[in-house]
Amino acid sequence: LLTAISVERCVAVLWPFWCRCHRPKLLSAIMCSLLWALACVLAGLVYSVCDLGHSEHCWMVLGTLCFLNFCFFTPFMVLSNVILFIKLRRSSWQDHSGRLYTVIFLTVFFFFLFGIPLSVQIFLNFFIYINFVFEICLLLASVNSSINPVIYVLVGSYGKSRFRGSVKVALQRVFEDR
Repeated sequence: LLTAISVERCVAVLWPFWCRCHRPKLLSAIMCSLLWALACVLAGLVYSVCDLGHSEHCWMVLGTLCFLNFCFFTPFMVLSNVILFIKLRRSSWQDHSGRLYTVIFLTVFFFFLFGIPLSVQIFLNFFIYINFVFEICLLLASVNSSINPVIYVLVGSYGKSRFRGSVKVALQRVFEDR
């Protein structure tokens, strides 16, 4: 889902007119449903192979999942976030909604800081496992998963003398079109 969100955000910034006028309305719902189905199938596979006594194939299944994560999903996330970062650096802040670009910049920055280490560590676990490093990477990934709503609220309420209104109002300020 994080990969889909990253790619969706990148497409929305690179081709805003297409996204607004020509993108199928149910595309996000369909993609999320397919990704949830894939996650359920893969979790069921891990459960049936690793927890039900077929341990000789467990490492093969986990290795395949790590390979998919590190060699397929992570590169799409990194590529879409790098494209967004480059687009941000090249575009003028005055021509676009400053709040939206601030949100994109902060989410990209925190993704690189907190999100990437876990993918790298999971891949490296097949070669060397260091318990303390893995736990730190899990903590960083947890911070990455929970920081986006905080960014949205803080950026949405920035510039006000004090935070007034609800979280909904702050989120509307971040994503409003001007």
